[in-house]
Amino acid sequence: MNYVYEYLKKMGYNINTEYYNKINNWIDIWKGEAPWLKVQTIDGDDYPMYSLNIAKRSCEDLSSMLTSENYDIKAAANDELLQQMIKDTNFLEQLSDNIEKIGYTGTIGTVVRIKNAKIIGDGEDAKLVKSGKTKTKVINLLANQIIPLRIEDNKFIDVAFVSEQIQDIDNKKVKLICLETHILKEKGYQISNIFFEKDTGNIMNLDNVLKTYNTLSCQPLFSIGKLPKLNPIENNMGLGIPIFGEAIDQLKILDLTYNNFGMDFKLGQKILLINQKLTRFEKYEDTDKDGNIVVKERIVYPQEIQKRLFTPIGDEMSQDGTQKPYIYEYNPDLRVGDNADGVQYSLDYYSFKIGYGTKYYSFSTSNGVTATEYIGNRQDLIANGNKNRKKIKEYLIGICKALLLSEKILGNSSIDETQAIEIPDVDNFLEDDGTVLERTQSEVAAGLMSLYTYLTKYKGLTEQEAIQEIELINNESTPIVKGEDE
Repeated sequence: MNYVYEYLKKMGYNINTEYYNKINNWIDIWKGEAPWLKVQTIDGDDYPMYSLNIAKRSCEDLSSMLTSENYDIKAAANDELLQQMIKDTNFLEQLSDNIEKIGYTGTIGTVVRIKNAKIIGDGEDAKLVKSGKTKTKVINLLANQIIPLRIEDNKFIDVAFVSEQIQDIDNKKVKLICLETHILKEKGYQISNIFFEKDTGNIMNLDNVLKTYNTLSCQPLFSIGKLPKLNPIENNMGLGIPIFGEAIDQLKILDLTYNNFGMDFKLGQKILLINQKLTRFEKYEDTDKDGNIVVKERIVYPQEIQKRLFTPIGDEMSQDGTQKPYIYEYNPDLRVGDNADGVQYSLDYYSFKIGYGTKYYSFSTSNGVTATEYIGNRQDLIANGNKNRKKIKEYLIGICKALLLSEKILGNSSIDETQAIEIPDVDNFLEDDGTVLERTQSEVAAGLMSLYTYLTKYKGLTEQEAIQEIELINNESTPIVKGEDE
């Protein structure tokens, strides 16, 4: 990758690469390979800690929350075309995975690429023309593949994307690194593709790829998605921070408490302690890691078959009652309740720190870790969930406009790539049905909502059914006045 940064440096961009080390560290944490889990014994042997890997679980839950309701997309002018492109590129089906990627890297980049188009002209005047094999694809890239080059008003203007490809060159499979730059010029975006041989860093010229072309539009062919959190890390280049980025200490404490929970069971076996007077030592030859023969000693127990059960202590027999007898049992206590409480407290602190509220996760020895179903009082979760969904909507709108622009580049000049793209808000997002019902009933009773709106919107009645229901309610509430003859 150094040759990529050197190439950008020649273009006038000095890239601070330190932040990418943090991104790679977050990816390791998501994989369950956090550095604090890699411990060793005093002999240098690997002795990994037990872990719940809650970092990945919280990213999965973020994805589940933000895709629990559909994103109904509608274009103002070219909706039929857009719906077909959404179907062809399949990007909504990829949304769940992309949100999880945002969760553990902080940022996702989606680039719209035109494949197998005819190229007319050369250099900056080159144009793309649709052929029978032309396809528009969306490519998703992680935060460590995104290099922001210029940001204005918190918006990504100029961006470079790095991806790996395999091409057939001279009848050989060659691994290539593609550097794709999107630079906003006076006439619109200029897109350039530079290929490096992965192993050597040599620039490769590919005949089937357009090196540079102008889109003639200020609308980018990419969209950047990230969480609505201000990144406190210096030199972040505008990239986002993962859902657990500010909760690393809480992750460490959680793994520590869960490891203690597991170790109590691992070490909680019965032990028979035996006086050394009842054992003997014998020497044997072994080979060390360098292949040298070394002489070692091992303990021989009264019954060799029970060597894993016996542990020697002391060197004197019990005479005056101050020492243990020749053999005695040790049965450790299993502190299941205390350890479970410790794990639960750690989960509460972690879920609070990532914005899910203090009681989002429930730990029990029978069911493991589960996300609690009741959402009613978890205002942190609902407030943050709505902010996150709003940010995802902006990301999706950017992809839709990029798709429309790709069709315009291929010759459909009637398309306005800046047209409005609507994704309606979802009422009562992340609230359970019981809470919604209770609140709406209170609003009807207080005169803040009409009975008609309540019946059609929250009870699912048709317009005619709602009118009939209101008539019945009004008739039942009308007092019956008895006549004089009755």
